[in-house]
Amino acid sequence: MGASKMLLDVVFTLTVLAVGSKAQDGITLNNYFSNEMVLQRGVENIIWGYGNYDSNVMQSCVLKDGVKTAKELKPEQVSDNVWQVKTSSHVEHTRCTFTFTETLKLEDVVYGDVWLCSGQSNMEQNMQNIENSADEIADAAENYGYGVRFASLANVFLTEQDPDHNQDMQLSWSRADDSEALKFMSAVCFLYGRNIYDVTEVPQGMVDADWGGTRVEAWSSQDVLDACNVPSNSNGDANADTVLWNGMINPILRVSLKGFLWYQGEANGNYNRDLYNCTFPAMIEDWRFKFSQISGGTNEDAPFGFVQLASWKPDSIESGFPVIRWHQTADVGIVPNPYMRNVFMSSPLDTYDPKEGYPGGIHPRYKQIVAERLANAGLNVAYGLTEYPTYGPYPIALTQEAHDAFTIVKLEFDKDLQYLVDAEISGFYFCSESAVKCDEGKSVDKWLEVSKERVQQVDSRTVTVDLSDFEMVLGGSIAYIWRETPVKELYMLPIYSDDQFRMPTPPFKYDLA
Repeated sequence: MGASKMLLDVVFTLTVLAVGSKAQDGITLNNYFSNEMVLQRGVENIIWGYGNYDSNVMQSCVLKDGVKTAKELKPEQVSDNVWQVKTSSHVEHTRCTFTFTETLKLEDVVYGDVWLCSGQSNMEQNMQNIENSADEIADAAENYGYGVRFASLANVFLTEQDPDHNQDMQLSWSRADDSEALKFMSAVCFLYGRNIYDVTEVPQGMVDADWGGTRVEAWSSQDVLDACNVPSNSNGDANADTVLWNGMINPILRVSLKGFLWYQGEANGNYNRDLYNCTFPAMIEDWRFKFSQISGGTNEDAPFGFVQLASWKPDSIESGFPVIRWHQTADVGIVPNPYMRNVFMSSPLDTYDPKEGYPGGIHPRYKQIVAERLANAGLNVAYGLTEYPTYGPYPIALTQEAHDAFTIVKLEFDKDLQYLVDAEISGFYFCSESAVKCDEGKSVDKWLEVSKERVQQVDSRTVTVDLSDFEMVLGGSIAYIWRETPVKELYMLPIYSDDQFRMPTPPFKYDLA
């Protein structure tokens, strides 16, 4: 656990103790619940706690139109020491108080959309460790105090599943105008919620559950690992199989969610790399299914957003990051796709950060770029706003034109593009073998760079790549930005959409006939 998280434990101990986690007339709430929280709109939500509870819960609300309502809710005792109650369904902006006893209440609860954010250290990277952090935190206090709220689970791993485990909270629910709390909140998670709120005006509840340096296997249930034939790992730390699923995801399956956000994969670059195209899609389906079965309010096809791995070491020819990025899309290149339905992504390969230490390097400070692109795609996939793009220009047709002893590859894209002639690189690579064989091993040295003068934009949606510098083109393959760190300048990849969003083209590769 980092120094910032240890400090946070001290700062917020009194806050955590002040809300419903301590005993009140013989019953307690699960630690997830506290004042100022967000419940998922449009569905039933489950509130649960501990003890023997034989009284009714009063749900008193002010509806969106100002009408006041009150309703008694009957809890059920699900085990000797665990009770739960299902709340009424309400639209966004409904504000409620839940009274359990004279001294135990949940107040200033608002209905909106709830997102679960997870992964490793780039999701964990907090608001005080990004570019322009002071300005961002001040802006949040001024403009988003009501509309964006957040909470964060403490780092806990468990070797066994316990559906009734009362997980600790790193941050109890807080509003965006609590600047001290916001310093310690996941930046990608919060900034995504802020961007979504700007467009939809639906209150956003952002729940953070992450752990730096962790692998996808730790966040997966045994069902996922069995389905993908993952070799067993029970090494006793936070990277052992299933332990973060057990400790940080399974205990909150009763929570109704709008969807999920994920930023992880660095730790799998050299660990079960070539299983990631199974484990990651399988984990998505497993989380969706289990939340939908237990919470009752999470959709089986709940939207799932992720961030492709950002740049790290300049001039690296290691293959871990390029291959993981490909596997993050189930080897298709874009999402959503037939194997990853209702999934969306952000591609931040133009956010290289030369700063040494933390933040910087593998933890780029430019999380605003990541979150903006993720929100664009989320507005399309999760909210049906099709004017927002899911990704940058992407090839829909590849043709080869033979010219004596060489080949020109013509790529037709699905939207208008800008090819930046002043970018550091052409962006294109050629390999004389199949794309799969070119990625075998730990290096991308089989992928040879195509010189800039060999690439041209011929019209608004077409780029040609002249392969006359290479031999044995037939049976080879072509790839785009197939490096750990393709470029070192912000916003300087070769291809972006020619519109207001300027979304970058994500990595792709194709076999040549």
